[in-house]
Amino acid sequence: MITGVAVPAVVWLLMLVVGLELTAADFRRVLLYPKAVAVATIGQLMLLPLTAALLIWALKPPPYVTAGMVLVAASPGGAISNFYAYLARANVALSVTLTAVSSLVALAAMPILMSLGFALFLDPVGRIPVPVAEMAVQLAGMLIFPVALGMALRRWQRALVERYARGARRFSLLALAALIGFILLEEYQRLDAGGGSVVIAAVWFSLIAMAAGWVVGRLAGLDAADRFTLLLEFAARNLAIAALVGIVVLERAELVLFATVFFLVQLPILLPLVGACAARAKRSAAPPT
Repeated sequence: MITGVAVPAVVWLLMLVVGLELTAADFRRVLLYPKAVAVATIGQLMLLPLTAALLIWALKPPPYVTAGMVLVAASPGGAISNFYAYLARANVALSVTLTAVSSLVALAAMPILMSLGFALFLDPVGRIPVPVAEMAVQLAGMLIFPVALGMALRRWQRALVERYARGARRFSLLALAALIGFILLEEYQRLDAGGGSVVIAAVWFSLIAMAAGWVVGRLAGLDAADRFTLLLEFAARNLAIAALVGIVVLERAELVLFATVFFLVQLPILLPLVGACAARAKRSAAPPT
């Protein structure tokens, strides 16, 4: 009952809140940042799976961690990156655009990347079948429809949305926290037995993903604020979508343990960086004395 109703409900709520903060201009903004959007989108599709492959080869984690790393690498960017970008005084508009584009691309990319990743890195005996078509349909239902509904509400009931947007955002974060708690509770024994390997893999994945985002931005000639925005986009994955795929579509809750730990270990890494970036932006904006 919990896996069949609660997880999709949380995903719908989170994506609805994303839609409440989007407008058609966010998608048209792709034309304003063509280079940044192109390199960030292609970079995530190529470098995150490559990062997972390298860490699987180097660390040789248990199969459920291997599958979890593939799941994270294939997942779209998370909307929490927009919040990080806001706190860091980075390019929030670019962050929102990249998250929206990543979610659309995930409809096709996520099933394909997961199918290839499981085939390459899991033992044939324990290989997890990926229902590509079914997953694509479920992702469409969980990504497009609630986002479109949120955008429609913002367009036609703007005053109402602005009045309750902050409360909806806070409620969605509480729902995400409840989802994290549920996953940790369900997988407590597995985490207790092999938590060390999960945490090590999650820390390395986070660090490499951040570095990849920064380097891609630098190679593309983006300014410091945009480079930091890419760092955030590469690192922040959509935990709710990962949970939906792992728990509901594949019916393998253990696959989401890595995604959950990945999300949690990023907080003490990202928040100081966000604070440093915000302080730098504040100093740059201060009038000369």
